Amino acid sequence: SNILSFNTMKLPSMVVLLLFALFSVSSAMDKYEDMTTTDTSTSIDEANDMFMSWLVKHGKIYNTVEEKEKRFQIFKDNLEYIEQHNSGSHSYKLGLNKFADLSVEEYRLQYTMPKNINSKRKLNTVKSDRYSIRSGDVLPDSIDWRTKGAIAAIKDQGSCGCCWAFSTIGAVEALNQIVTGNLITLSEQELVDCDTSYSLGCNGGYVNHAFEFIATSGGIYSDKDYPYIGIEGICNTSMKGKKVDSIDGYEVVPINDESALQKAVVNQPISVAIDSSGQNFQFYESGILNGSCGTQLDHGVVLVGYGTEDGMDYWIVRNSWGVEWGEQGYIRMERNIQEIEGICGIAMQASYPIKNGNPKTN
Repeated sequence: SNILSFNTMKLPSMVVLLLFALFSVSSAMDKYEDMTTTDTSTSIDEANDMFMSWLVKHGKIYNTVEEKEKRFQIFKDNLEYIEQHNSGSHSYKLGLNKFADLSVEEYRLQYTMPKNINSKRKLNTVKSDRYSIRSGDVLPDSIDWRTKGAIAAIKDQGSCGCCWAFSTIGAVEALNQIVTGNLITLSEQELVDCDTSYSLGCNGGYVNHAFEFIATSGGIYSDKDYPYIGIEGICNTSMKGKKVDSIDGYEVVPINDESALQKAVVNQPISVAIDSSGQNFQFYESGILNGSCGTQLDHGVVLVGYGTEDGMDYWIVRNSWGVEWGEQGYIRMERNIQEIEGICGIAMQASYPIKNGNPKTN
């Protein structure tokens, strides 16, 4: 017979062990991928298998056995939290993403900015009624700038706390595409290295000041000419290439007004700040995030659209934590909530770049 069994083949024991190990990892992966199960009673063995699979998937290596054990305990706690949430009836799911071995305190320290950093500097903010709601305004039921070719591929800031630079650049890239028809990926690293008067590189910064910097320093380089390295570097003033995009300044969306924010994003993607400190944001995987999540703004992102699903209005938000976080790098968050600040404070501090030929107001 052509069917080979382990008995007749007399495989070397190492090969058998290897096959068994691969089978174990594969089974653990199946369990790991199926995180939306309603079974909330994962055994220690299962949790350990899932942890090992997670380590492989994310290329994690710890320096000591103690560190690995500590990380496993945190992973286990997070797994329990995620399974507990997913077994309930919610409009969104959580998952074991790249933050699964971090406590919520570590996650906040490494991936968010100091709370309300922007309130520490009183910018002469450029108030504008460009997107104030007027009687007779009719706004579309939904808009998604990704489908209009105005949004660059998702980026990953790593553990450098420069979300402010990604929020700024995302809005500038989009405006440039809307006005000129060209989508050019621009340099966050230039902002991290060079916009140092008030911003603190990897330790937080100011979106509005970054807009000012681009407007007053002759524009911004492309990401190709001034690539992202994820740490603070020396400002490179002897660049071979030339600045590829410029803006004329920025304006602020009327604060605490979701209708004005909606009108704004109909016209162009908007830089917004949110409170991202909760575990439900940390482990967000899919669906529409809702419920209470604070208004201590600590993270800069880009608002790229809105819509409605199953009767729940939502915002579409572009994050800078890579494509494996959330819905391919994006999160949908409930829109039109009771609190005027919007979910996670999304309507508190929204601003946008302006450029000659800025989109006509709807």
